[in-house]
Amino acid sequence: MIDGRYFSPLQSGSLPARLWGVSGDLRLQVEGEAQVRCPRLVLLSDKLGAVPRKFTFADGSVFEAPAQADVDSLMASHGSFFSMLSRLEASRSFVAFAAIGVLLLLTGTYRFGVPLMASGAAAITPSIAVELMEQGTLQTLDKLFFSPAAIDAGRQREVQAVFDDLAKVSRQSEPPLQLLFRDGGPIDANALALPGGTIVITDQLIRLATNDDEIAGVLAHEIGHVQNRHQLKQIYRLLGISFMIGLIGGDSSQIIDQVVGQAAAIQSLAYTREFEADADRRSVEIMSEAGRNPLAFVALLDRITKGSPGSKNTGWLSTHPGTDDRRQSVTDYARSLNRDELKAIQSN
Repeated sequence: MIDGRYFSPLQSGSLPARLWGVSGDLRLQVEGEAQVRCPRLVLLSDKLGAVPRKFTFADGSVFEAPAQADVDSLMASHGSFFSMLSRLEASRSFVAFAAIGVLLLLTGTYRFGVPLMASGAAAITPSIAVELMEQGTLQTLDKLFFSPAAIDAGRQREVQAVFDDLAKVSRQSEPPLQLLFRDGGPIDANALALPGGTIVITDQLIRLATNDDEIAGVLAHEIGHVQNRHQLKQIYRLLGISFMIGLIGGDSSQIIDQVVGQAAAIQSLAYTREFEADADRRSVEIMSEAGRNPLAFVALLDRITKGSPGSKNTGWLSTHPGTDDRRQSVTDYARSLNRDELKAIQSN
């Protein structure tokens, strides 16, 4: 038996009332009425925290039961899904366990699921889409950062010859590799790879290098990014993470639209440490096969990052490995390929 309030059809006022019986055979006694009603239940609201439960009857009248009333016993619904869900929601231990489970699921999706899906998507992206991404990226960078190259044509031909040799050694055919020269402006001494195989090198980097091996090492590193499709994987990772944020926040469409519009420019400016390490190893392979010093570009990186806080060591939030860690990793990998050859190259 449950004491509550009774609302007549189309009436906002209520009267004290009492409800009892069993599911399918309820009895209702409204205060001030001698007759006991036999209402036909058409809808019972779900249990939700401290919200009263409402019994809606066929004639449009409503009986409101207090939130603490044992409606489930009256309706013999203790075994129903919503009843069990309600009891679980009231359990602090279950809520804590569920919260931990959701965090673990999100962490696993971020750490393993998104990279795996990004790799698959990058592998099947049509070449026409890659070309469009590259064109958009280059146009954005030329508009925001780059200026036409100012370094003399003779030096450009020398760097182009170095690049052509590395491209041949890398055996990269699709997408084809090409080199562009630009004044870096605010980007300064840098080189970057675009999704369609175009590699951009700045005047400032060429001037900062003390020899061609340093430039070659950087170019080989960027070729490594192209061959491993890091640019596309980075875009799809950004999309995957943004989609997760949208699902949690309740609106994924707007976020995805924004990321799609900006992804081509964003991906050109930063990679994960994993991608950088992959490109470093590929650089070592290409440089070693070309008969050049695979460690030379690390010295150039030292000069590029000189004065930057934390540039020598790999931090928890670093997108690039620290130069000290990078030099050690590159050295160890080069030695694992051919110890004698590395010694001969370094002695020249």
